Amino acid sequence: MPVPFEFCRCRRLSTRRFVRYCTHMATSEATIADSSKPLGKEEVVAAVLEAASELFAERGPAATSIREVAARAGVNHGLLHRHFGSKRQLLAATLQHLADSGAALRDSGASQQQLEAAHELQARVMVRSMLDGFPVEELQQRFPGMERFLDEVRSGHTDERQARLLAAHAMALQFGWGLMAPTLRVAFGLNDLSDADLRAAVAEQIAKIITLQ
Repeated sequence: MPVPFEFCRCRRLSTRRFVRYCTHMATSEATIADSSKPLGKEEVVAAVLEAASELFAERGPAATSIREVAARAGVNHGLLHRHFGSKRQLLAATLQHLADSGAALRDSGASQQQLEAAHELQARVMVRSMLDGFPVEELQQRFPGMERFLDEVRSGHTDERQARLLAAHAMALQFGWGLMAPTLRVAFGLNDLSDADLRAAVAEQIAKIITLQ
């Protein structure tokens, strides 16, 4: 069995040079590993927001620690605290990030699959946050996706209050199916519906809700 090159080389070195060589190798490997970590404020913030989005969706903010977010993001705990502060502040930044990035994704002409994945992630973080007792309506400052949808509904209605109610009803329907589809399928005997058929049915009902009567 061939012996690794590094080991062959080390056997020909004196003890002192051997130690020096292996120390150099270890330092080089550590440098390579560290180079994959986020560098600079922009990269750190992006990595933290991505990690927080994933963990808050998986466990909810109450069951997720700042240190766990830092570890998944590959950044120092102190650095995370410097940029975001408390967990509440991090959650607020994460909610806004998901809302803004979702709107930007739609504007970029992303595929339906990408849009659905982004919407599901955002919905899970929002719902888990509310279930954990965090006031999403206070933490998130802007709701670009919902505002855009409301503008679309407004175009077909002259009554502002009616337009707002219809938009809210339609959004609740979409969120509900997005989060509870497996349970609703079983409870109402709809397992024979394909995902495409279900999406079409939900879209049809939303269209009926917001259509001017």
